[in-house]
Amino acid sequence: MGTLKDPATGRSMTLGARCLFGRHPACDVRIDEPRVSGEHASLHWMGDRWELRDLGSRNGTFVEGRRLSPGERVPLACDATFSLAGQGAAFVLVDADPPGAAARSEASGALRAASGGILVLPDEDRPLVSVFEDSAGRWVLEMGDEVRPVVDHEVIHVGGEAFTLELPRCEAETWQSEGGGLVLESVHLRLAVSGDEERVRTTVVLRGQETTLPLRTHHYLLVTLARAWLSGSGKVEAQRGWVDRDVLCRMLATDVNKLNVDIHRARKQFAALGIQNAAGIVERRPGTGELRIGVRGVEVTRM
Repeated sequence: MGTLKDPATGRSMTLGARCLFGRHPACDVRIDEPRVSGEHASLHWMGDRWELRDLGSRNGTFVEGRRLSPGERVPLACDATFSLAGQGAAFVLVDADPPGAAARSEASGALRAASGGILVLPDEDRPLVSVFEDSAGRWVLEMGDEVRPVVDHEVIHVGGEAFTLELPRCEAETWQSEGGGLVLESVHLRLAVSGDEERVRTTVVLRGQETTLPLRTHHYLLVTLARAWLSGSGKVEAQRGWVDRDVLCRMLATDVNKLNVDIHRARKQFAALGIQNAAGIVERRPGTGELRIGVRGVEVTRM
């Protein structure tokens, strides 16, 4: 995802959908330099490119040495360099990929960025909320039994803390039109379970290529949900494979927080394969507390 680097310090920063530079404490990148204006410049993702804008600064915004006119907007390509107030502060766009979802704490101003296309709040050890794109290209939020659409700039409350969502324009229409994306719907999942049910070998088959994932304890969650899906072969798809969350916790001898952590880890592992809409590997049924496996091609065998 979009990343800036400060050549002077070597520090890198992940970009949200928009980034405000300046001396004011509310800026995303605060620069304590007298020549830098309170709100000096902004960097926005425009759906297909990064765009830098001077905000009428007193001492100018420079791209590759050229000073922008007040209010001027210019696209930035990968490895482009820009500076504020001459050489007061310089940055390089080292990764020009689209941003992921992010959330800014209203209390601290800290930005929490998505990993693998999935944003969890307040953190990965307590994934009380997940935000991701669904297969239709909409940003959705999962919080307990609630599954609903969310929009850019929406404020959500998690664990007593308020966060403002920063959501880039969805890319689903782009990948569908290109027809070349790796999507979850194309995955066949092969789960081989040891005789003592202690180990699971998980193989992802996609476009005829097989990838065996490193052994992880959360793979048994996928086995349990896959078995529920396979046992319901006589049902219509909309009703098939759902397992009540509390029943699932008893089956796995776990609690709700650990279940949420396992769901998040499974989603991240599939996202790391470059699979779009990987969060759908585990589906939640809104308002019911029920979950199911998110792939239709699945088999469970013995090692």
